[in-house]
Amino acid sequence: MLLPTPVILIINQPRQAAEFASVLEKTGSKVHAVTSFEEANELLSFLHPDIIILPNELGGANAGDGRLYCQQIRATLAPPRPVLVLLHPSTDVTERINAFRYGADDVLGDPIDKNELAVRVIAHLRRRQEEFSSQLTQLPGPNLIRRMLDQCLISDKQWAALSVDLNKIRVYNETYGDLAGDQLIKALAAILVDCADDNEFVGHIEADDFLMVTRPEVAERKAELICQQFDSISSRFYPKGDIARGYLISTGRGGIRRRVPLISIAIGIVNSTVRKFQSYVDVLTTARDYRYLAKQSQGSFWVSDRSGSAHPLPEPPKPAGKDRLAEITRILVVEPDGAMACLLQETLALEGYFVQVTSSADDALELARYEPRPDLILLESNLTGRKMDGWKLCRELKSDEELSRIWIVMATSHPDQSLALEAGADLYLPKPFDMPSLLNEVNLLLRSRS
Repeated sequence: MLLPTPVILIINQPRQAAEFASVLEKTGSKVHAVTSFEEANELLSFLHPDIIILPNELGGANAGDGRLYCQQIRATLAPPRPVLVLLHPSTDVTERINAFRYGADDVLGDPIDKNELAVRVIAHLRRRQEEFSSQLTQLPGPNLIRRMLDQCLISDKQWAALSVDLNKIRVYNETYGDLAGDQLIKALAAILVDCADDNEFVGHIEADDFLMVTRPEVAERKAELICQQFDSISSRFYPKGDIARGYLISTGRGGIRRRVPLISIAIGIVNSTVRKFQSYVDVLTTARDYRYLAKQSQGSFWVSDRSGSAHPLPEPPKPAGKDRLAEITRILVVEPDGAMACLLQETLALEGYFVQVTSSADDALELARYEPRPDLILLESNLTGRKMDGWKLCRELKSDEELSRIWIVMATSHPDQSLALEAGADLYLPKPFDMPSLLNEVNLLLRSRS
């Protein structure tokens, strides 16, 4: 798997700097050599080296104190700052200890064997990579991801970035625990590494947020492969009962419950062939925007910024103000308690909704079939009717292709809390409930489809 190229800055006399550069370039690093601390400061305004190698004292016309420069670097550069390797000519232990007190991370003899210097540098780079890797997945973390994207932005080669995360991971963690969620995240990391070849980069930003850098011509194919591989193993992370049911139950405040789809992944793809990015932040935020669009579809899905891709970019939802939404929104209240039905009708009407009320399941089914159909049905399970009760009405509505898109909020005092969701309700609201909670949930459901 590809890693960002390490960057080394050497500050020394021209001859020593050239000798060190020729050796350190063989480690696969990008080496910059300067002959003064002033030149180094100019480079540091845009260069982010992993290691700075400098002498204890810089002689000649550009004389300076390397220890003081270490102190300056520590005081002025924001983390993650470079590793400071000071070359010290003295063998006196006290002087070397003093160099560490000024801020050097390592103090080596000067002169030093070039091969020893190369080995020391490799050891520091290895330690730095471990420090900047995710403890959970051992993949490169945010600092290395930034370095990788910065190098992509100045490269002549074309590239694509895939932003990958898990859908509904919060509900999964709440249901099965954080340890189970960590295992799922590690499984996704393993899939990404398995799908990446030697010239592709995979990083772990945080939690379930990953990034892959690949070539534009294979980006969509990689995304499809990742989705397929994840879907092929995701069932292993659920008990058989939840797999058979086909969804999880999310419990919110006040005992409100809703059905949540089983875990899947979303991928957003951006390409350097489509647009010019201004910074690594621009890459990450744009890729996440496309990933958000992928989340609007059911199951594992990807969306690319390239026109004509297998999963074309959908139109983003247009925001709807409350007034405009209420003008077109109809709510059917199915409630046998006359006082409660009246209260619900008045409260929802004050919110600007068109409200119809009935106490019969049979009448409710007929009203649901009339045009214009209700957008949401607030349903009590304990109904009387010639043919059906509230449970059967809910199943009937959800089994009808034309009526299945109507939101159903089952408000009931029935002790079996999962029965409403199993009947097909989109939301279970236990009675008694407070009116602000009901209004909030109703507004959320209606706006999610506006």
